[in-house]
Amino acid sequence: MNDNITTDDTRSSAVDASVCETCSLATARKGELFEIVSVDDEHARVQAMRFGMSEGACVECITRIPAGPIVLKSGRQEIAVGRSLADRIQVRKRHHGHHRTQH
Repeated sequence: MNDNITTDDTRSSAVDASVCETCSLATARKGELFEIVSVDDEHARVQAMRFGMSEGACVECITRIPAGPIVLKSGRQEIAVGRSLADRIQVRKRHHGHHRTQH
């Protein structure tokens, strides 16, 4: 048995966003750009649409507040999205300069 095995819980699921094809918005890191792919349930979809985050929209992660919301830029506005909503929004990572704008 190896007593030197440790886990790093401080990084949480944010590690996965750099390699995702489709992943949860909750994995977003500061500076990353995402396209909204889908929203898992109707209630979450309505909430996301209120923030201008319908399927196909691009959002940028401005910051992650520890144990709090993820701050996103959608269009010209900044939005704080709670982790429970972010968990239900599926996104695809985009590269800067290759995003679609809505409208």
